[in-house]
Amino acid sequence: MQKASSSRPLALHTAAASILAYAWSRIGTLPFDDLISEQKGGHLQFLTIQALVGAWAYIGLCLVWDLFPGVRQLGLVRFVKRMLLMVALPLAFVVTSIYWSLYFFFPTLILRPENSFAGAQASPSLVPKLLRPPIHVDMAMHVAPFATVLADFLAFERKLSRWQLNKSAPITLLLYGVLYACWVEYCSFHNGVFPYPFLTINPPGLRAMVYACVTILAFISLKLLNCLHA
Repeated sequence: MQKASSSRPLALHTAAASILAYAWSRIGTLPFDDLISEQKGGHLQFLTIQALVGAWAYIGLCLVWDLFPGVRQLGLVRFVKRMLLMVALPLAFVVTSIYWSLYFFFPTLILRPENSFAGAQASPSLVPKLLRPPIHVDMAMHVAPFATVLADFLAFERKLSRWQLNKSAPITLLLYGVLYACWVEYCSFHNGVFPYPFLTINPPGLRAMVYACVTILAFISLKLLNCLHA
């Protein structure tokens, strides 16, 4: 019975790591990959890719946790695993919720038209065609990171403590939000375009509000998801 119980997290983490690895392997098939890869920051300008990497790193550490029980005695490993969870879970939630909301209701704010990059020929059409990734790749990138990390959190992780939720998490997420905003602004200065259309069309003041709102959403989502934990 104990052996069967211990095999469940290993099965989840193995499947999750495989799905996330597949998502990573399909980055080269995304629209404008050749142009994005040559830009400053490449695909790591995108919060989607950072969420994918964060979820993959967390699930990878979970696999190490499953396969080598001795590491559970190492305080540093436990600390890193917990910190990764506090970033990967709300980050993946933010990506999933914002992406699909804009995808269905305001697609021009999240999807690029064919002529969105400098050097691309303008479309003669009055309504430029929006380029969409294949649905299975979209699901792997914009659903799987959140679904896998959430499943692990609810099934196998301890609930975040009050100190972690009220002290550590807000500081960590605020730091991440500031660093991401600085990174995106730096990349756009060199590239002449932001990774997402809703950033490109907004002036600096409104972009700052977007960064702040996304950071707040990440923190609120973490608190709500922690409340769902038994």
